[in-house]
Amino acid sequence: MSDTAHPSPAIAAAGPPPRVGGGFIAVYVLAYLGLYVAVMTPLLVSLAIRLQQIDPAGKETALGLVVGVGTLVNIVASPVVGMLSDNTTSRLGRRRPWMLAGMPLLIAGAVIIATVESVSGALVGYVVGQIGLSCVITPLVAIMPDQVPEEQRGKVGGLLGFTAQIAGVGGFQIAGMLSDSPLLLFLTPVLVACVTVLLLVVVMPDRRLSEAERGALDFAGLLRGLTFDPRRHRDFSWTWMGRFLIHFSLMFLSTYQLYFLTDHLGYELGEVTGLLAITGGIGLVMTSVGAIASGYLSDRLRRRKVFIYLAAALFVVGFVIIAFASSFTSVLVGSQFILFGAGVFGAVDLAMVTDVLPNRESEAGKFMSIFGIASALPQSAAPVVAPFVLAVGGGGNYPLLFLVAAGIAVAGGLSVRPIKGVR
Repeated sequence: MSDTAHPSPAIAAAGPPPRVGGGFIAVYVLAYLGLYVAVMTPLLVSLAIRLQQIDPAGKETALGLVVGVGTLVNIVASPVVGMLSDNTTSRLGRRRPWMLAGMPLLIAGAVIIATVESVSGALVGYVVGQIGLSCVITPLVAIMPDQVPEEQRGKVGGLLGFTAQIAGVGGFQIAGMLSDSPLLLFLTPVLVACVTVLLLVVVMPDRRLSEAERGALDFAGLLRGLTFDPRRHRDFSWTWMGRFLIHFSLMFLSTYQLYFLTDHLGYELGEVTGLLAITGGIGLVMTSVGAIASGYLSDRLRRRKVFIYLAAALFVVGFVIIAFASSFTSVLVGSQFILFGAGVFGAVDLAMVTDVLPNRESEAGKFMSIFGIASALPQSAAPVVAPFVLAVGGGGNYPLLFLVAAGIAVAGGLSVRPIKGVR
């Protein structure tokens, strides 16, 4: 395995984290929720609206370009931030300084997207925002292995698992109210994220790393640290693959559902934000039930894989329904299967990777950021692949797009079978 730093004796000797209290869990979940408002709003709706305003004729290609390039930047930046935060010796701790540093970049990116009048300008703004996101979200996810013990990971993962769905509903509501004001449309979600993350920064414990515990980092070592040996950490690798495939399938719907309703089913743009808010509102209940129930049961049963299989099956049913949908009602029904499955998957997947995480005590930030690539990479890859699928048969082939998504979800569910470290 290629590593930038080896665990010091002080770190390696550290025991498992103690149980965390309800107050810490509540603030942690709130920070996750706030940050995902800033993540999901542009992915689901605001970026599509803005690019349609800037370039109506080339909106689909522009959306793929902006999301794709921006996500690639995030994919590179996140592991770097993860390794640096693992070895940060600031008086503020390892994770806190990076979360603070990312907030101004999030704000700057939102302002740029809202004020420019070109696709290239929107791309610059999205890239700036993605760098800021890497600085905030990488240490945020590292808090899970840092501070949550194994017997609470399913529960905490369940609570975190439906934050993206709540954030999606919030994003649709924000878009519905602020779509006429690009600045407020992009700045409001980011300010929500900054306030909630700042609350966590203030109240969370964050152990200060001593100089003796810090690993040696140089440029070459930093580059080597962006990789790991999948043969040595097979369980982590298969968990990574499962998340990548499930998120890849989900991104087909998340990225193109607005255009599916307008271009394929014929709804007006003004109607769509309201319809998607309905989908998200009902889906919030479905995702919440799926996440909390599966997280609790996986802790009680000490089993993870069966819930991943269930989530994949729910994805397949939902995508097939949407593929043959002729009205919003069918889309609504299919979406609920997918959102319930997303809740089940999100809770258990997060607990499972924390269970099999390599070098948890010394390199949690690095490996959690590498794991985060599994959900970030589809944001880049899906918008690139989807136009080719849509072009089959003359263009606009959304039924095929969602059937392909169903097949990818099957592969995602089966990819956890070889994992030996969890049942």
